Amino acid sequence: MSNAVSLRPPKYRRHKAKGLAVVTLNGRDHYLGKHGSAASREAYRRLIAQWLLAGGKLAVDHSQISVAEVLVDYLRFANGYYVKNGKPTNEVQTLKRVMAIIKELYGRELAVNFGPLALKAVRQRMIERGWCRNQVNKQTDRVKRIFKWAVSEELIPGGVYESLRTVTGLRKGRTAAIERAPVLPVDDATVSATIEKLSSVVGDMVLLQRLCGARPGEICAMRPRDINRAGEVWEYIPQSHKAEHHDRVRIIFIGPRGRKILLPYLARPSGSYCFSPMEAVQRTRACRAATRKTPLSCGNRAGTNRRYKPKRVPREKYDVVTYGRAIRRAAVAAGVRAWSPQRLRHSFATDVRKTHGLEGVQVCLGHSRADVTQTYAQRDFALAARVAADVG
Repeated sequence: MSNAVSLRPPKYRRHKAKGLAVVTLNGRDHYLGKHGSAASREAYRRLIAQWLLAGGKLAVDHSQISVAEVLVDYLRFANGYYVKNGKPTNEVQTLKRVMAIIKELYGRELAVNFGPLALKAVRQRMIERGWCRNQVNKQTDRVKRIFKWAVSEELIPGGVYESLRTVTGLRKGRTAAIERAPVLPVDDATVSATIEKLSSVVGDMVLLQRLCGARPGEICAMRPRDINRAGEVWEYIPQSHKAEHHDRVRIIFIGPRGRKILLPYLARPSGSYCFSPMEAVQRTRACRAATRKTPLSCGNRAGTNRRYKPKRVPREKYDVVTYGRAIRRAAVAAGVRAWSPQRLRHSFATDVRKTHGLEGVQVCLGHSRADVTQTYAQRDFALAARVAADVG
């Protein structure tokens, strides 16, 4: 509706040579009949109404629109649809990756001719680029979604999408696509060794995430105002979370050990972030100053060797990228294998499953389906071994 309001309809005018009423839409003249007649003005109103409703476009001939035109229109839609907190989500960048392959192979082809064999050719190019099987299947589904949207906008006939639906996903062991190794929990010894090389702020983030099973982004975005400290178990309600577009409520429960870690970070304005890179830098500098061996009368005084206008300055909060980068660098410095913060969530899920079962993991991680939880919580094979010892 907002597009229709902002558009300015072109004028109804007279073609002098022909004496006909004409209106120009999208660079094309549309003749409406004798100028000034009731029929021509009715045709003008009808054409303008369709043009406004379509957001400044007219219905196109199904046989003429190209695959590249479909991609351009869908990307314009995606930039306005996949938005969170006023910014495009990572879904847009992921779409661009698969769109580049489609455009490379079939950009100039007519969209009505994009069928199952074309989709399989696009999928094969993904495999040749070294994408894993799960990623190929997800990107293939995105291609289908693009053409489904094009059908809903009457850009292409419905048969195009129906034919693409016949292409099924790749099965494990029946494709040349590589298999991605499953995300496994990270053992506590590796976590402890990594924390020794982290700043105290990031180290506390790691410990807190390990104890509550939050997503990395939820830890980074934690603020005092988001935490309900009324009961013995605190409730952290993130301002934004992964499944909020499904109208789901996300509550992360923080127990006694987590409260002890978090408490020092709550003595700040309620709207500021608990874990600040700027604070981490200040603590690191203070620690270096306290352990300084060179006398203060010798060498550089504190702060004298800093750049006047540094290219990079600490931000007010960590994001998933900077949080993960800090962990990987610390792991390398500690001499252990690099790991990502998402694995802490898997470690939490595995421990909870051993003590409280699959349902306990599901409610703590905020999953709506138990099959999703299965990918996070490792099965307790020790229990199976004990059962075999007793029964077999």
